[in-house]
Amino acid sequence: MINSHQSLLVVLLSAGLIGASSSTLAAGSETPAIITQIEQGASATNDMELPILLVAPVETTLVSPMLGRVESMTLEMGQSFKKGDELISFVCDDRNAQYAIGRAELSAAQINHENKLKLQGLAQAGEIEVVLAANEVSRAQAQLAYHRALRDQCVIKAPFDGRLANISVKPFQGVSQGEPVLEIISSGSTNLRLNAPASWLQWINIGTAFEVWVEEVGGSYNAEISAINSRVDNVSRTIEVEATISGAGAELLPGMSGFARFNQPR
Repeated sequence: MINSHQSLLVVLLSAGLIGASSSTLAAGSETPAIITQIEQGASATNDMELPILLVAPVETTLVSPMLGRVESMTLEMGQSFKKGDELISFVCDDRNAQYAIGRAELSAAQINHENKLKLQGLAQAGEIEVVLAANEVSRAQAQLAYHRALRDQCVIKAPFDGRLANISVKPFQGVSQGEPVLEIISSGSTNLRLNAPASWLQWINIGTAFEVWVEEVGGSYNAEISAINSRVDNVSRTIEVEATISGAGAELLPGMSGFARFNQPR
């Protein structure tokens, strides 16, 4: 029976691309050099073009820091925000009241301490009374800091500049502590990830430049390797590579795909 290599040779012979005797097709004969060259050339061409996926530099899910009810959300899906902007707030009447109580207790403790100091100067208060009053001020300060931390959980603020990718809750909805509420992605440079053959470690490095074609926008961009994984996948024999895209505009979004084209040095 004629194998696949022999079938390819028959096509080449019939097209007049190579001269060979029919004995070459005998079963068990060695693979002709021309076929080996064709297969190696095709393999090399495919290896130089790899699929890529665009990713944001930072993509994270924000969770509710407290058990409560959503009061308001200031942004809609896809909108941009700056670091420190309020993204979502919760109903916090009880925590606001506790914070106000803490401030009043601290003020009372400070007044009492100041009064004890004056009485000590008049020889009407002892050292122990002054120390106890000072300790009461410290306790009230710590209590106020605790209530302030609880009150600050009533608002989720943006940890970086970015955009809102997904909203998991609605206004007036009850949430539990640790429940996902928002998914956000950072703005700025656009990154990409790809899996390169492990053998490419012989010539790719941090800073290696290549070209990227993004399918969704139908355009090409220059990219540069920014990170190489420290471990090779032992099944696929590939290594994960991350790169930054130069001159990327707002048209590039995380999740877009395309191909990376490398020029392997000879």
